[in-house]
Amino acid sequence: MSDPAKKSQSVLFRTTLSLAVGTILVFFVLIMVFYRNSTSSLVAERKDKLAIQAESIAMTYDSLENDPSVTDSAVQAFVNTIARTEDCSVWFCRGNGMIAYSTSIPGFVRDDLHKANDRIYLSTGIMDTLMRNMGKSISMESSNGIFASARSVSVMVIHQTSVPDVYVLLLSTINVEEEVFWRLSNGLALPILVSFSMALLFFSLMARSLIKPLRALSDAATQVTKGDLSVRVDIPGLRKQSTLKYMLTDEITNMVSTVNDMIERLERQEQDRKVFISSIAHDLRTPLTSIKGFLTAISDGTIPPESYPKYMDIIQTEVNRIQRLITSMTEASSLSQVDPENMEEFDINDMVRDAVRNIENLLSDKNISVTVDLGTNAEEEMLVYGESQALYRVFYNLLTNAVKFTPVDGEILISTKVSESEGKVYVSLEDSGTGIPEDKLERVFESFYKVDPSRTESGFGLGLYICREIIQAHGEKIWAENGTDLGGAKFIYTLKDYRFKEGK
Repeated sequence: MSDPAKKSQSVLFRTTLSLAVGTILVFFVLIMVFYRNSTSSLVAERKDKLAIQAESIAMTYDSLENDPSVTDSAVQAFVNTIARTEDCSVWFCRGNGMIAYSTSIPGFVRDDLHKANDRIYLSTGIMDTLMRNMGKSISMESSNGIFASARSVSVMVIHQTSVPDVYVLLLSTINVEEEVFWRLSNGLALPILVSFSMALLFFSLMARSLIKPLRALSDAATQVTKGDLSVRVDIPGLRKQSTLKYMLTDEITNMVSTVNDMIERLERQEQDRKVFISSIAHDLRTPLTSIKGFLTAISDGTIPPESYPKYMDIIQTEVNRIQRLITSMTEASSLSQVDPENMEEFDINDMVRDAVRNIENLLSDKNISVTVDLGTNAEEEMLVYGESQALYRVFYNLLTNAVKFTPVDGEILISTKVSESEGKVYVSLEDSGTGIPEDKLERVFESFYKVDPSRTESGFGLGLYICREIIQAHGEKIWAENGTDLGGAKFIYTLKDYRFKEGK
């Protein structure tokens, strides 16, 4: 089986390598763009410079020609000096291409030179091109490298002197590749290296910050599959204002939170399953033990025949208890939907009054007073839309539950009110009992859940669960909180206002 740590390191290495390659490609593209732009800039600069130099040399030559003391050797020395100073080849030629004075001969024009009558001539083709571009630099490119732009560029410019049929011709070769890489190595190498290092460091930190929660999620999932539901995805950096918290995306932090919630629910469901089995076993064991005991006693004669009716009644009561448990379980699994044909408009206030009248004996036994605060949404009525029989059961269960947990001489407060903006009717019941612990408010609607499992009141912990199923089947909400008026438990649920029955 592969080691998760090695696997995560492999993922980190591959991610960092991918980011590094991507960064290198980006810098490579930027360097190519810089190369092309620098090539164009170098050629343009050299052409402008040669054009200015040619004009300046032509003017100087004019002054030399007008001085009778200047010899041909002095002119040649002048030409050689200019060539060395300006790093170019300087020629003086005639209109027919004959070269009068020259310094070096660049390689790119050797094939265009020919000798006649002990004179060197430039080819007619090049001379025609130069004469058509008098005073303007022209370039010729040669390329044998990997770049689209030329690695070597030859520049020429011809300029007219004041002497008839005498022209100054400057020739220069630019090693573009060498010049551009010189600029790169001397001007951009350090910034590029620093930028690349910073980008790689940033990408590495980003990759680690992304992989760390994913590794934690993977480890937690592995533990859950092994049956350990106590595990949680714990990333210390998310619990404080750290750099990691700001580098992670909302999706990852939400994923961590969602997975933790999911594991917590699974753990709670597992606990509920155990409680469910224990509750069912207890609720079935007690009456079955009684039934078995009485039947055994009847069979072996321990119970005399004249007492049979008494104990048969007890057996019947226990059988009815088992039947009620099975019925409640069956109903709890079949109340998640309502029949649209049974949906109707009815007055929830009338339902409240009927339910209170029906439990007057329970209220009298504990001397509980009931305060009713009923609102209206249409001519002294509070009309709602729903399945009246199922919703009656909701209110009746909540009311009897309130009576059960209200002490003697206690009080129950019932109210209905309408929210015009929401199109909802709110129904609430509050008792003066001990209330519900804050950490158990969200769990009271779970099946077979009892706030105090040690209590022996009749019931199986399904009443509130059934209420929630019915309310949710109507697309509404029900919740519990601790009341502020009487100090006990307060249950609130919503119903659809009859005027909004066609709405969602």
